[in-house]
Amino acid sequence: MFRSGRSYFGHVSRHKIVAMIRSFLFALFAAAAFASDAGAQPAAQSPYGKAERRDPIFLRFNQMADRYWVNIDTMAASHKVVAVPLPRQCAFIYADSYSKGQMSESEVQEVALSNCNRRLAELGPLGENYSVNCQCKVIISDSVYVVPRDTLPDDSYGPASIFYRDSSGNVARLNGVARYGALIGRDRSVTFSVENVRAEQVCDGTFTNEGPSNGKFSLSCFGGKFSGNGSYERKMGAPNDHIIARGQTSRGLPIVLVIGLPSQLAAGTYGGI
Repeated sequence: MFRSGRSYFGHVSRHKIVAMIRSFLFALFAAAAFASDAGAQPAAQSPYGKAERRDPIFLRFNQMADRYWVNIDTMAASHKVVAVPLPRQCAFIYADSYSKGQMSESEVQEVALSNCNRRLAELGPLGENYSVNCQCKVIISDSVYVVPRDTLPDDSYGPASIFYRDSSGNVARLNGVARYGALIGRDRSVTFSVENVRAEQVCDGTFTNEGPSNGKFSLSCFGGKFSGNGSYERKMGAPNDHIIARGQTSRGLPIVLVIGLPSQLAAGTYGGI
């Protein structure tokens, strides 16, 4: 029991009480901010506008576009959600989710976000390609954008690795991020660029289409001091959709360009040249 007129905090100084209140309020606000960031807002509350079939994100992922806009079963779903890693240069995978039974919009969002995080984790670490922290976010819910449009990619991006043999026969590697046109295999010619992990552009090149999933490539790096050319092929499916290009440098030595796989996975798959 405490005497009348004395509070429980009577033995605590006023400064300590103020500090405790501030700490409590800070923790409360932080928890609220975390909760709001953890999930996407309902489509009905979003101010960012409706998604359209020809938007860049759908041009980037053809299979997702077909499921979202063409496939009869998924089009009939009451809730449709798309999640990708952000910021925009990280958006080289996607996860889409469609309602079954009585699933709510928030439940479908949770499934899409979980699937995106799982896919990203399965591909391995991204630190050799990105200096930013890639995090999955719900971007479309029920055909409405739930993130600002200017945060989404306007071109295609993907982790990139270049393997080549130097004049001593050793294998060298350049890691970073590639940016390229979304319609490789449809457009006759698609340009691309490669930035290193410090976001400095170090290479540019061209993919020239010869078939639905293959063609020729040329590459020039470091202001023309290093170059190569050869053939490329688009690989669909596990471990992830990616581009593998093989050829020779200007000195006649082997070169391999991989876009769409994190560097460690690319090295384990194609790094032996």
